Amino acid sequence: MAKANVFYFNPTCELAVANGSFSYMPPLLLQEMERDLATLPFVFATKTDFVLTDNAPSEEFKQQLIKAGFELPAFCSLAELESLPPDSFNAIHPWGWSPAAHFKLRNLKEKCGEEFKASPAFNWTNRHKTLFERSTSLDFLMDLLDKYPHDGFIDRSMIGVRVSDTEEIESLLLKNRALVLKAPLSSSGRGIQIIRKEVLNNSNKQWISGVLKQQNYLIAEPFLDKLIDFSFQFNFKKSGIDYLGTSFFETNTNGQYQATLIRPDLKQMLAGIELQKLETRINAIGTSILEALRDSAYAKLHRGYLGVDAMIFNHQNQIRIQPCIEINCRMNMGILSMVAATNIHAGSTGYFRLFYGQQGKYERFATDQNQLNPWKVYDGKPYSGFLPLVEPSPQKKFGAYISLATAR
Repeated sequence: MAKANVFYFNPTCELAVANGSFSYMPPLLLQEMERDLATLPFVFATKTDFVLTDNAPSEEFKQQLIKAGFELPAFCSLAELESLPPDSFNAIHPWGWSPAAHFKLRNLKEKCGEEFKASPAFNWTNRHKTLFERSTSLDFLMDLLDKYPHDGFIDRSMIGVRVSDTEEIESLLLKNRALVLKAPLSSSGRGIQIIRKEVLNNSNKQWISGVLKQQNYLIAEPFLDKLIDFSFQFNFKKSGIDYLGTSFFETNTNGQYQATLIRPDLKQMLAGIELQKLETRINAIGTSILEALRDSAYAKLHRGYLGVDAMIFNHQNQIRIQPCIEINCRMNMGILSMVAATNIHAGSTGYFRLFYGQQGKYERFATDQNQLNPWKVYDGKPYSGFLPLVEPSPQKKFGAYISLATAR
């Protein structure tokens, strides 16, 4: 009888989808990221599950996570998992599916239960590729604006358009003070160029040409006066779609993901805004997105977590909401942070953050933080301090951690 789930960290899945090859290999730095952070999906797992990795954490680090209230799975290599008998697994949960992920996990798929084998996620089709494309997210947004209008929604004149040559982009620049250009398939803010000048420079043109050559089109959006980024989080199951709530996150000036906030103080972040009214509006929008997803291709083809990135922005001194910047048809750091937060004391606030630096820098950073801000447990849950979620080591360039403070 199938009992275990297998979790696999492949955050480059969008790049693999764009490439389309079963043998796709991400760039070297991204391979290092996947290797360094491979154990991170333990957050989603139980003690009967498996996380696929060639580098299991040490017993000392696992004990640290257990003391912090996490229930740890087994950490196994692909060869170890492939050696297990038939019907060993309930289902496989990669960060996101792609042709390359299906090929890599093909032997494990055959050891899964019948429900997973009957799932629309069990085999890859060309229709699955469209779920990852930003043009599909744009079409979803336009349907949402038509069928589920809300007070304070973004105007149609302010949403993105599909462009296929440099001339179209230059024409849009004449009408907008700045543009955000997005590749059809990319992730976590990658594949984005923000054009802040009236004329494209050579670097802009080279980037645009490269994306058009690889993916045939771009999405061009007016640059908005952003106040805060957030995501609507969902879980697609055989029985239906669950709306899990919202996660708030930070990006850098180029729109690349930096951190997810844990129980943020929105009153402080959005000073001067009637918070209760805004929260009521956000919850109503989340319900509308849920209804729209039920009628979408995502409901027919996707299983597992899905995030809809959104934005609160200012337009002519009015608070507006962009309810669907893009749809992440995969796991994401927002939902990982929400799941991790269930192990964190209710009286704490903080953030989940990824780390990147030269080899060994994450280990030195973690050592310093453990001394300056050691994590403390109250009622069996982390209450304050620094808690690494990925084991520091001299070889790693990437890391992940939670930093907590007690709420006032």
